[in-house]
Amino acid sequence: MKKKSLLIPLMAMMLHTGSQLNAQQLNPLGVCYVEVNNNNMLNAGSYTLQNTNRQLFDVAIIFAANINYDVSKSRAYISSNNNVTKVLNDVNTYVKPLQQKGIKVLLDILGNHQGAGISNFPNREAAKDFALQVAHTVNTYGLDGVDLDDEYAGYGNNGTGQPNNSSFVMLLQELRAAMPDKLITFYYYGPAASRQSYNGNAAGNYINYSWNAVYGTYSVPNVPPLNKTKLSPAAIWIQNTNSGSTSASTLASLATSTKNDGYGVFMWYDLGFANVANYLSTGSNILYNENTQLSGQLYSWSQGQSCDPPLGLDISNVTGTSAKLNWTSNGSQTYNIDYKSANSTVWTNAATNYSGNNVTINNLTLNTDYDWRIQSNCSSTLTSTYLFAPRFNSGNGCATPSGLTSGSYLGNTTQLSWTGTASSYTLQYKTAAATTWNEVQNITTNNYSLQNLTPNTNYVWKVQSACNGGTTSAYSADGTFNSGLAPITSPGPRSLSFNGSTNYLNAGQFNLSGNALTFEGWVKVNAFKTTFPNISSVMGIEVGDSNSAMLRFGDGNLANNKLQFILSFGSSQVKLNSNASFNTNTWYHIAATYDGASMKLYVNGSLDASSQVTGNFTANGILYLGRNYDNSRTINGSLDEFRVWKRALSAQEIVDNKCNVAPNSTNLEANWKMDEGSGTAALDSTPNTHFATLVSMTDANWKTDVPCATSLSVRDTEVLKESGVYPNPVRKGNDIHFTINDSSATEVALYDNAGKLSKKQNISQNNNTINTQDLISGTYIYKITSSNNKVLSSGKIIVK
Repeated sequence: MKKKSLLIPLMAMMLHTGSQLNAQQLNPLGVCYVEVNNNNMLNAGSYTLQNTNRQLFDVAIIFAANINYDVSKSRAYISSNNNVTKVLNDVNTYVKPLQQKGIKVLLDILGNHQGAGISNFPNREAAKDFALQVAHTVNTYGLDGVDLDDEYAGYGNNGTGQPNNSSFVMLLQELRAAMPDKLITFYYYGPAASRQSYNGNAAGNYINYSWNAVYGTYSVPNVPPLNKTKLSPAAIWIQNTNSGSTSASTLASLATSTKNDGYGVFMWYDLGFANVANYLSTGSNILYNENTQLSGQLYSWSQGQSCDPPLGLDISNVTGTSAKLNWTSNGSQTYNIDYKSANSTVWTNAATNYSGNNVTINNLTLNTDYDWRIQSNCSSTLTSTYLFAPRFNSGNGCATPSGLTSGSYLGNTTQLSWTGTASSYTLQYKTAAATTWNEVQNITTNNYSLQNLTPNTNYVWKVQSACNGGTTSAYSADGTFNSGLAPITSPGPRSLSFNGSTNYLNAGQFNLSGNALTFEGWVKVNAFKTTFPNISSVMGIEVGDSNSAMLRFGDGNLANNKLQFILSFGSSQVKLNSNASFNTNTWYHIAATYDGASMKLYVNGSLDASSQVTGNFTANGILYLGRNYDNSRTINGSLDEFRVWKRALSAQEIVDNKCNVAPNSTNLEANWKMDEGSGTAALDSTPNTHFATLVSMTDANWKTDVPCATSLSVRDTEVLKESGVYPNPVRKGNDIHFTINDSSATEVALYDNAGKLSKKQNISQNNNTINTQDLISGTYIYKITSSNNKVLSSGKIIVK
């Protein structure tokens, strides 16, 4: 939740739609925002008018939940921080007492710098999905509506789109359909304020109230067809020690104008713990001819504890009567999962205190829409708020394909595969930025090679089953991939050199947030920075103090030849400095790990420094190598074999993996071997295609000076037995045949001699060939794996 730099709340009630306020409501309506990061909601019920004893505030707004973005699913979702979670998880204490006094309680929702907001939903499906999340949240926690605020979205971050003209109105239409009897209010600010009409539909047709958004000013929101009884031109920041608060004289002026001009709402912001009855009386005397009195106690506030629900929500194996619910699990947390049909108000429990990342629900009704939700159990007494999954249809018995995988990213082509039992399939795909799908029909196998793609471009794809009798399934959840770059035959081990001013690598968007991370690689510095802040950046993300994960040399108060590991916890950075000092013109292997309990730095495989830290860190943005923040912090030196892991490596793993690692290692997110020797990018040897684009660099930046001169070798320790492969060598275009001796074998993958995945294909004892048409000549490592990713066999293949 972000503190506002601008403000205003104001509320009133439209007669033709929305829940009704108490007949004794004030005129103008009194609306109060409470910053729950600092203050207790209950204080909104502690002030009444002295003569009539009516509540001063008709509406209290919980400020604020956020609109976050799940990059893995390209989905906006509602996120509650520790304090909003505390309020919602205990509405009996913090919400219902206000409602019992006749006060309506709303939840404010605003952006969080992640690219998601109310103005950039790309289509109605996305707008409806978010509207349903809002409606489920309001209904689950017994709230009276929602307040929409178009601030801090960071449009464009995480690859999201910029504001468009349809999003806001589509969202409002879907919100009103999902919660016809609840209040919808609009904080008149941001891109949405100028995007209020779409296809002849006005935003004001779906909004109950709107108010000015600039403290201490008088400006009428333009939200047709709302009339002045539904609008607040005044914006009051309740007087406190903040320099932005509204003075008593300005309050008196704004209250007078509101009353004289006949406006029906008056908004107050940031009600705190102090007794402000005298200040409030300055306004209430003008508005209602009554003083305000403190008629109840004032409530202090203690911070809530952080607990986040899991992300990555989707469904698979939809059969008409059953479906598998999936999410991305997080360490030792357990989960509570519920589901219901869309037209029901009663949730059915699917699992409680459940460990894992999926659960199957049964006894569904054919062709019926269903909702499901999930919350984390962070301890025996602490749970997250619910995260509501996209609505799905149970289908007609024609099973929706699942297990979407992609591989062999060759720039212009990508190999796609999925799991299903249908007689044929329809495949749809598009670039992530496009609005129109391309379609391929009548695919009779469970894999397809997409051709004529644009290199290094993000794509989205989905598959539909076509079954006997003319029935079709719903489309699968979207899969994503980057088409990659054309493979380059490595001339041998190489490193990349950087000039300390203009050279760096842009590896694109990463979301590393969580409680486990490793950065590692080889570095040689030619010269350390000698001007403030003495920083030579190695790698990482730096969006701000509240969003970073970095590895660098030097800092403003740190020697320029000492290593520093940085992670963001909450609104501040935690910095771990090395004890070791580094020499110039010397290769060092460096590693930084975080395991949820401590940050550690390793130098040449030995633990050098550690610090106890707990909790989840935030790092979500563009990851650079050789640079962070700006070009003044670039590195003058060389990098080689750099990796990002979404887990903390052990000391032994760091020693063992210094020079080489299997591309499909568990939780290995990116691995830049930097052995290309030419081209426009350092390729990622993992299937995740985090290609690092060279900026202001040429082929001359690749050097033969390397810390590890060994060539690629097969280093798997779990190989159980060698399977035969023939012909070997094989002529390009011919099939490779594998002798499969283990019935658990499910997949074969080919890696080039730089360790980059070149091709992946399902395999079994009955389907044991792979074609080489889309491979280039060279030596490849093959690996045959089981369904649980255990390596059963590996070896070398030569394609001529």
